[in-house]
Amino acid sequence: MKLHVVSFQVPYPADYGGAIDVYYKLKALKEAGYEIVLHTYAYGDRIHQDVPADVYDQIYYYQRETGWKRQFSLLPYIVSTRRDEELLRRLCQDDAPILFEGLHTCYPLDHPLLKHRKKIVRMHNIEHEYYWRLACQTGLNWRTLYYAIEALRLHLFERKLHHAQLICAITKADAQKLSRKYGSVSVVHLPCFFDLSFPSSSVETNRFVLYQGNLAVEENHRAARFIIRQIAPRCPDTLFVIAGRNPHLGNVPRNVEVVENPTDEHLDLLLRTARIHLMLTFQPTGIKLKLLNALVKGQGHIIANHDMLYGHSLGQLCIRADRPAEIADKIHRFIDQEPEASELEKRRKTLQKIKKAGISRLSLFQ
Repeated sequence: MKLHVVSFQVPYPADYGGAIDVYYKLKALKEAGYEIVLHTYAYGDRIHQDVPADVYDQIYYYQRETGWKRQFSLLPYIVSTRRDEELLRRLCQDDAPILFEGLHTCYPLDHPLLKHRKKIVRMHNIEHEYYWRLACQTGLNWRTLYYAIEALRLHLFERKLHHAQLICAITKADAQKLSRKYGSVSVVHLPCFFDLSFPSSSVETNRFVLYQGNLAVEENHRAARFIIRQIAPRCPDTLFVIAGRNPHLGNVPRNVEVVENPTDEHLDLLLRTARIHLMLTFQPTGIKLKLLNALVKGQGHIIANHDMLYGHSLGQLCIRADRPAEIADKIHRFIDQEPEASELEKRRKTLQKIKKAGISRLSLFQ
């Protein structure tokens, strides 16, 4: 069965949320026997990045047309910068179903030439909610204005989902919202796809707390600053390691170590050996793939706040804490304890169940 997949960015390396879901979904589709025609946008640090050939049969790269002139449009910036006539021409060369990864790629969704095609949209977030929350978090500056305008444009553009035949939400909460809003379209919960390669052997964890993520992203930067200012000072005898891409965190306390742009090997070592993984966000949208990454690769305790656990069932595998004093108390309680073997086994079984559920629903793409 042939399937076109339109990805918002080159999904390799699979080192952040959206890329992880796209890349491992492609692997699952290939293993299920699909012939994949991958269309993907190359920009930023992925302009010259090649996707491994085992996840597609054909691949086409497109240049994302960024720049301030693209802001003068009723289209969301994340959509207008991905308009491409060549993409539409290639999609029209056959009648295979089309999977649009994210609202970002949905500009051609209502095009008359695609009227009779099966069109599937993977929703990684309720995008206008995500951007509005970013606007509320950034104070008063030019980024606040951009996020607010983008949230409005995304809210209006989202109506194009009426032209899809299937919407695949990444969380049950998002599926419920979208089902109420787009009752004429089939809406399903499609769990996220991720690497389920558990460590081949267990290791002893070390006495440190890990926070990891792309620190150039607003919500991750805010969480890192929250740890530095509100959590680390309450635990002066505990080492905190903050690892991620492009950190700009200024001065940090003596018990905080910042690991800038770690290699995949270094990050995997940190994930495997951290006694505690601190999973904090102030954006209760989508699902945080770094939480899944920590659950798969980590051997330590997971402390997460309410917003990190919103809309999915992974909270049963985590220790919940929200206020700074509560988080610090949980760290004091668990920093000198290895997790029980039974707890790690529970993680494995739960994550295997999630992966099987996602694979079982790939038949909906036919």
